[in-house]
Amino acid sequence: MSQVDSSAGANDILVSFRGVQKSYDGENLIVKDLNLDIRKGEFLTLLGPSGSGKTTSLMMLAGFETPTAGEILLAGRSINNVPPHKRDIGMVFQNYALFPHMTVSENLAFPLTVRGLNKSDVSDKVKKS
Repeated sequence: MSQVDSSAGANDILVSFRGVQKSYDGENLIVKDLNLDIRKGEFLTLLGPSGSGKTTSLMMLAGFETPTAGEILLAGRSINNVPPHKRDIGMVFQNYALFPHMTVSENLAFPLTVRGLNKSDVSDKVKKS
C-alpha cells in the first residue's frame, strides 16, 4: 500500500482505492481494507500468492466486480457505480477472452463499435490491425 506524499497534490492521483473490500460469500474477505493511491505516470506491480486478491482488485477497478465496501476513485471521481464500458479503462486478461462465435475481425471491431465509432472508422482500424 502506498501512502499519499503530503508534498504532492491530490491532482497527481489517478486511481485511488479507499477502504475497498471484496467478499463473494459474505464471510471471507478476498480483498481486505485496500487503501492505495496510484499517481499519473506511476508504474505499479501487484505481487502476491494465488488467491491474495490481485486479480479481484483489478477486476473491481475495471468494473467487472463490485466492491463489497469502500470506494474506488478515478481522477478524483467515484467509479463504483460506473459501468465498465464507461470507465475508459483497458484490460488484458490472463486468459484471452475472444467471442467464439465471431471472426477475428469481428472480435477486433466489437469494442470499437461499443465505443460508438462509425462503421467506416471501425473498418479502417480493423484493417490496420
